[in-house]
Amino acid sequence: MTDDIIAAIETQLNVLAPTATIYRYYCPQNFKTPSFLISIIDQDYGRLLRGTYTGKLSFDVQYFSGTKLIDIKATRADCISMQETLLKGMDLVGRFRCINKDARITDNVLHFTFDIKYSERAVVTDPQMNSVTNSTKEK
Repeated sequence: MTDDIIAAIETQLNVLAPTATIYRYYCPQNFKTPSFLISIIDQDYGRLLRGTYTGKLSFDVQYFSGTKLIDIKATRADCISMQETLLKGMDLVGRFRCINKDARITDNVLHFTFDIKYSERAVVTDPQMNSVTNSTKEK
């Protein structure tokens, strides 16, 4: 389920910022900008009744601006613009709803955090009964 949620986030980020490169979990050295880094920062998982499970994933999507590092005003303006875009455009990600959205800029990197709650049902494959043939002999 986690991969489905991250794939939905990647799809939504491609819609909102088609020129940005998207990385999962880590950025390589000399990465391309503008870019996003998707990280899971917290995860809860619990069992409900009758094989149903509930979970919550907390994400930190970091945005690295494509402006030059020496132009701090342009970098800050780009981050603020992307912050507004993400806050407005990340309500529904695929079939998942983003809750507890928050955005802050630290060291010229935008940190957009949010939670996604989900539930899933375990597929139970119990062995099925075999058919029995009865035959009786009369004397």
